[in-house]
Amino acid sequence: EGKVRKDVYERVLAYSKTDAAKALDTYEAHFVGSILRSFERSGLALGPDQAAELRRWLDEDAEVCSSYKRNLGEDKTRLTFTAEELEGCDEQFIKDRLDADTGKVVLSLKYPDILPVLQTCAVASTRREITLRRDSAYEGNLELVARGIQLRKKTAQILGYKSWSHFVTETRMSGSPEKVREFLGGIMHMAKPGAAEDKERLRKLKAGHLSERGELPAGGEAEVQLEAWDVAYYHAMLLKNEYGVDHEAMRKYFPCPLVVEGTLAIYQELLGLKFTEIKEFDTWHRDVRLFVVRDAASGDLQGHFYLDLHPRDGKYNHAAIFHILKGKKTEAGWQKPVDCMLTNLPPPSADGKPALLRHDDVVTFFHEFGHIMHGLCSEGSGNSTTLAKCPRDFVEAPSQMLENWCYNPEVLKRLSGHIDTGAPLPEESVSKLIAAKTVNEGLMMLRQLYLGLLDLEIHGEEPPADAAGLQALVDEMRPRISLLANPPGCNMLRNFGHLMNQYSAAYYGYLWAEVISADMFASRFEADPFSKEAGM
Repeated sequence: EGKVRKDVYERVLAYSKTDAAKALDTYEAHFVGSILRSFERSGLALGPDQAAELRRWLDEDAEVCSSYKRNLGEDKTRLTFTAEELEGCDEQFIKDRLDADTGKVVLSLKYPDILPVLQTCAVASTRREITLRRDSAYEGNLELVARGIQLRKKTAQILGYKSWSHFVTETRMSGSPEKVREFLGGIMHMAKPGAAEDKERLRKLKAGHLSERGELPAGGEAEVQLEAWDVAYYHAMLLKNEYGVDHEAMRKYFPCPLVVEGTLAIYQELLGLKFTEIKEFDTWHRDVRLFVVRDAASGDLQGHFYLDLHPRDGKYNHAAIFHILKGKKTEAGWQKPVDCMLTNLPPPSADGKPALLRHDDVVTFFHEFGHIMHGLCSEGSGNSTTLAKCPRDFVEAPSQMLENWCYNPEVLKRLSGHIDTGAPLPEESVSKLIAAKTVNEGLMMLRQLYLGLLDLEIHGEEPPADAAGLQALVDEMRPRISLLANPPGCNMLRNFGHLMNQYSAAYYGYLWAEVISADMFASRFEADPFSKEAGM
């Protein structure tokens, strides 16, 4: 509400011109300038007619984004396969999803259902069907993206910017989309040669696999192409066969409850905090957990956080942090922050057995919990210095830095315990996992570059006018940048939720922040990841 009150804007504007404002120290002056710019970027410097038009566009864009997310959360698509069509998938995975009446395995389009199949199913037609269905589902979402980017273009132009990407990057570390393109272009130049080698290695692995199964095309191995639905499967095969990393076998060492409790313990130790679970509270679902956070030395309250970890119908289907209350100064004192983590980690089985996580899931949870700690431990009395208001292209850096802990031998031992014996991940497996950390990194990097550049393109000066234009853009950009053809009729913009929230024109920030995170880790934590002095 404060951002649309012209009377407040006029008082801040008047104050900014006074001698008192000019005498403020650097920190306070930054805050005044930031809040003034925020008012102006909200349209308060516009005339009445333009301001009303801007409000209509912002409201419509908010509704478009809400509809898009609702389509994702409420999707009822179900895919059915026989057990034979899921050859290679874990027996328990199949058992948990088996329909007793039909004898078929039923899958949704949520990550805990589709990722294991894409990574372990030997049947190419099954992986293909899942890929095609996911990127052609969510009816109406492509049209909503088309409408949203046109509304953002109008919003930017009425505020005096050439494009939405110019509007967004003005307040980011990058400063402009031109600077972002220069940054991403530099990475692409370095990554493409290695990515081409990665792709060819996976293609040859696929050709050999098809030969063993008697499924080579008529033209032989030379005719084999690496498709979008092949990458995860053959990446996993490469790790297992050439690097000794069997992620499916490792799952037995990562029961979900142990990973969660181990992660909380490590963060408490690293940051000098104490978490206490609150058992009785008003909740939106029985799986949700609530914790109070205090400084371990002083006992001072830091805030609270919720954990909502497992998928269900209607729930947000990615991993993210939501700020329920932000830390800020009020008349009653400092308001303590309250954050919530939503993930879609696999739930316990029907018979109560804990879910077994892949190492990727362990990294995801550790990363997301880093956002919780960033929100609860941030300091600064100005709103623009807290987590929600730090530059979007920096906000991922702390959590990306913390991912390094998930490749530390001591941390891996603490986060692992065999489901049957309780034994930690063997040292040999730890060493192999660490050694294989960057396998196929070139190809994976091109995917991130594709997503970041696609985001900039649709939020540029001439965005596609409709769904057909978006389809043509994806069909052209994906093979050119990622080196993988876009399957006919598929468009991941239907389920790319980041671009329909605060990450629009900002997805590049993951790579931007990754560079910063590497410096942070090397300069502060690499020598001793458990240094309390560095952590605090």
